[in-house]
Amino acid sequence: MAVPRSGLAPLPGAGQHFRDSTGRKGGGVVQTAVPDHAVEANQLPIGSPVVSISIEGSKMLAAFELDPKEYKRRQRIGVGAITSKALLHGLWSLPTGGFVPSEALPDVKVQRLRTAPHSVIETDRGFWRTYDPPGTLRSVAFDGSSVDRSVHRAIRFTPIVQRFVLTHGSNEPVPWPIECLAREWGVGIIDVEQKDGPRVIVPASPAEIGVPSVYRWWLAELAYKNYLYERAQLVS
Repeated sequence: MAVPRSGLAPLPGAGQHFRDSTGRKGGGVVQTAVPDHAVEANQLPIGSPVVSISIEGSKMLAAFELDPKEYKRRQRIGVGAITSKALLHGLWSLPTGGFVPSEALPDVKVQRLRTAPHSVIETDRGFWRTYDPPGTLRSVAFDGSSVDRSVHRAIRFTPIVQRFVLTHGSNEPVPWPIECLAREWGVGIIDVEQKDGPRVIVPASPAEIGVPSVYRWWLAELAYKNYLYERAQLVS
């Protein structure tokens, strides 16, 4: 689905039709890919609510903490997820709670910001950012037929969120070398096939918080996009 120049991903509904994983059109509601364990998704010890996202072709579950204030602001003005990296970089140039003169910004960013009245106010004093990220991505979980491959995928993912791997092999323990690798890199492993509920085999290391960045905003926007889609799917 193409993203308009404004950088906004379209809101679900509004007469639009989207194709589900089978290629069929859905009646105004985005049909997102749902993993086999979707029923248990919000019971996983990775945080909640849990949404499914895809980054550069890599599918994962994500625990997304919604910002109620920003959610209400966007609902009020009819704005969905803002997924344009270029626009987010422009917004990143503006501090919270102050004007930035347009002459202090590169022309390309000025033009970009002028296409985003949903996120900035422009006056003769410059630009004032009204945008805030829609929430915070807290953790991600990778699932697949190979625990080894899933652990390596998790290791390659940014440690600014907690990283988990889901395994379905309650009858086959995770090989010790893989478990050691996960512990070394701070990747958690959760067995979701236990009768008494998911069991943490390896705890995940805390996320590396550090200084917020545009990439954090972008991850939050991707999660928010699917949060809106899956929420619309549930109430349709």
